[in-house]
Amino acid sequence: MEACGGAFLILSPAPGFPLERPLKWIGTVSKEAVADGGFARLAYPPFDVLVAIVDGEPVAIEDACNHAGASLVEGDRTGDGRCVACPLHGYIFNLRTGALVEPKGLCGPQRAYRAELIGDEIVVFDDFELTLL
Repeated sequence: MEACGGAFLILSPAPGFPLERPLKWIGTVSKEAVADGGFARLAYPPFDVLVAIVDGEPVAIEDACNHAGASLVEGDRTGDGRCVACPLHGYIFNLRTGALVEPKGLCGPQRAYRAELIGDEIVVFDDFELTLL
């Protein structure tokens, strides 16, 4: 890991951790904090990140609803536990992909982030792409 302007970039992969491009570390959440179907929020201005576990796998999407900016961490999981309902207007987003499930076509998807379980911690990265000019 290498510091770069206050952020950390992973430049070489750990064993069993494939790396296609540089990752910006956002933060960590204990697996226990979201183990019972709850959500956790990681600060990542301007919109923060919702962290959860879906089907035993960690997931992370942008926390601020694309429709009206409400915090999805304050929302509820829907029927199968794979989606979150926005607490403001009830828009439903897929927790794994960020896709808008209902109502169709009224706003874009939530941005999805890379979440990895490392030990007992969920580590969240922004898998941004660098463009060198």
